[in-house]
Parts: sequence; structure tokens; C-alpha cells
Amino acid sequence: MLGALAAFQPRQLLAQVLNFGLILSTAFMMWKSLSLITNSPSPIVVVLSGSMEPAFQRGDLLFLWNRGEDTQIGEIVVFNIQGKDIPIVHRTHRKHHSRSSAKQLKTRAYPPLKLLTKGDANPLDDVILYAPGQHYIDREKEVIGSVKAYVPFVGYVTILLSEHPMVKTVVLGIMGLFVILQRE
Repeated sequence: MLGALAAFQPRQLLAQVLNFGLILSTAFMMWKSLSLITNSPSPIVVVLSGSMEPAFQRGDLLFLWNRGEDTQIGEIVVFNIQGKDIPIVHRTHRKHHSRSSAKQLKTRAYPPLKLLTKGDANPLDDVILYAPGQHYIDREKEVIGSVKAYVPFVGYVTILLSEHPMVKTVVLGIMGLFVILQRE
């Protein structure tokens, strides 16, 4: 492999490196475009635990949509909790609108929607997962999106790469070498 790399002229090597950068930037632009279309910072997520079984299994790939304002009871949402890095996928168990402020009444804006969630396989609701003193999540601030579609087990690749960082490094290195060493 190193012999093939040494056989490249500097101009060819630079072209291959730029092609690799083009592939990465195209993937990034596609991700950002999908984020804008779905109004979600993370339009595709992977189920990491078994808390939603039997609806979703560990490794299922979920597609999110965050354009609807009203969330229904029973709808599956993905949300972030303050101070936690990994989003949670759970079903809406209860909802209510918080009290309206004078400003909202004048502008006829809807009061903020608050949600109580629960995993299908969990015996209790998610209040213990929320920030201390928090009894509901704020639909507008904490929900990433509602689940609209899924593909079973495809996300296991992501789980494998995140649980074994060395595998991720090796795979990315091999992919980079193949792109650079590919001749046109």
C-alpha cells in the first residue's frame, strides 16, 4: 500500500485528498439539509437501549420529524435532558399546556406544551430521568423530533463504532486510504 502511495505524483495525491474532502463535505451538507427540512438538529438517531421494546429494538434506526407543534399522547418522541449527552427515545405518556402569560394571551400564542414520557418497557414514567425538580419536558426546547419511520437493526453499525473507538479509527483509516489510492 505504501508503495502505491509513493507512486503518486504530488498533483495526483492532492487531487485524491481533495476528492476525499469533497466526499466528507457532501455528506455534511446532506446532513445539514436534512436537518433544515425536518427542523431537527439530529434527524436520524439510533436506539441505544431496550427501554422501548417491543416497539423498537436496540440498533433500530429512527427518522425524526419536528414540524408539528402538537404532540399526541402515545406519540414517540426523541428528547434531550439538560446535562445528558445522549437523546432519549420514549413515548408521550401525558401532556398539558402550562399557564399562559399575559404576553401570550395578547398575541394569542399557544402556551408551551409540556410532556411526560415513559419507555414502553419501563414500569415508571421518566420523571426520575429529568433534571432535579423537573416534572415534564418542554416540547419546544427539549424535544428533537417525533419518530415518523424506522429501519430495524441498521444502527448496530453505529453502536459497534461508538462502543469500540479503535474499530472506528481503523475503519475510517481504511476508507481514507482506499479513496486516496483509487486511480481514476
